[in-house]
Amino acid sequence: MSTPDRPRLFVAVELPDAVRDAIYEAAASSRRSLAGFRFSEPEALHLTVAFVGHVDLGDVEAIEQGVASAAAELAPIPTGLTRFGSFPERGKARVLWIGLDDPAGGLVDLAAVVAARLDGFLEPGDRPYHPHITIARARHPAVVPPALLAGVVPRLRLGIDALTLFRSHLGGEAPRYERLGRWNLRARDPEVP
Repeated sequence: MSTPDRPRLFVAVELPDAVRDAIYEAAASSRRSLAGFRFSEPEALHLTVAFVGHVDLGDVEAIEQGVASAAAELAPIPTGLTRFGSFPERGKARVLWIGLDDPAGGLVDLAAVVAARLDGFLEPGDRPYHPHITIARARHPAVVPPALLAGVVPRLRLGIDALTLFRSHLGGEAPRYERLGRWNLRARDPEVP
């Protein structure tokens, strides 16, 4: 749990309201048919780029500078929603997601640049970056019907044009995300929350 002196941070891309609403609507039938999964509310949907984890309060400024540096190096990236998926992909799942297309590898490059700028602060990862928007999580692995994963995802296009540093507050019914700063790609000035 995040504490005042050890905040839990992550770097993400905020989604336009229209995209979040479309994702929420596309998952509507799943919410009714999948017991055991907790679905995200529209305002909580985002594209995670890097999970930082718990940090010392004194490290937050250096992390902000790292995110700003990464944003200044990167151009906006076009992408779009693709399909439903789950982690793990076979057997019982703990996470349901909607994927993003990345034909030119821009999203993978984005994650790599952020990871390089936050070297020493990130939680170690053992999987390659897979661009996706988490729509639900299960406390215990559960079977996901193949028909759900074959469901129709709105073919919306969007542009990735900024990075946001969030602090997550866990506990209660749903996590709450607090924006600490937002940096436009190829710009050094943050947008103040």
